[in-house]
Amino acid sequence: MWIWLGSSLFLLCLIIVLLLLSHIKLQFFAKKSNKNDMVTVDVTLLFGLISLHYKIPEIELKNLQDGLIIRGENSNNLNEGQTANHEQAINKHKIEQWADDFRAMLEATLGLRGWMKATLRHIKVTKLEWSTNIALSNAAHTATLTGLAWALKSTLVGFLSYHISLQQRPKLFVVPKFGTPPLFASQLKCTARIRLGYALYASFVLIFRVLRENKGLRKWLKILSKAKSAKSSDR
Repeated sequence: MWIWLGSSLFLLCLIIVLLLLSHIKLQFFAKKSNKNDMVTVDVTLLFGLISLHYKIPEIELKNLQDGLIIRGENSNNLNEGQTANHEQAINKHKIEQWADDFRAMLEATLGLRGWMKATLRHIKVTKLEWSTNIALSNAAHTATLTGLAWALKSTLVGFLSYHISLQQRPKLFVVPKFGTPPLFASQLKCTARIRLGYALYASFVLIFRVLRENKGLRKWLKILSKAKSAKSSDR
């Protein structure tokens, strides 16, 4: 009996260790070709036992006041065959609301910025490919826009490499197209991962920091409640 119990405990501990050493994998894909858009996000964990899929097949720019209308759908392998559709507006009011929520999170969490930096350092990007084709009716304007695109990409990737770990050299391309109809086509592929064990550890640290802050939990619950209400009104 004791041998069987010891073997069971050893096997259970081994399974837990293997799960903690496994990775949460994220795959991000975005493609834009003139007015055609496509964004997909796939998250897998527990060696693929759980997978989440989010897709944005349409991004519509209404006007400067209404901003962007994003229509998306999400699914997972736990609810096979069931897909939930969402619609969300991103405008000036929404961005201001997100900024207010972030400031409230900073006030409700002890050392939130430090926690974010420490967590981001454990994210490893294993693939980053970003290609863009540009064509304007004027060749000089095409060349100028190509230079601006290179500068933007270099700045963004430099900022990203400062905060997270890039496992491979990013593949960046900007290709000017001369003598063709106006065109803007861009495609971004990114694959990243973080150990499940560290993600759980970071979650516990975040909860501990919230509880240490004066009325931190109450403030977080208020923020989450407001975000849930805003999400319901967007549908």
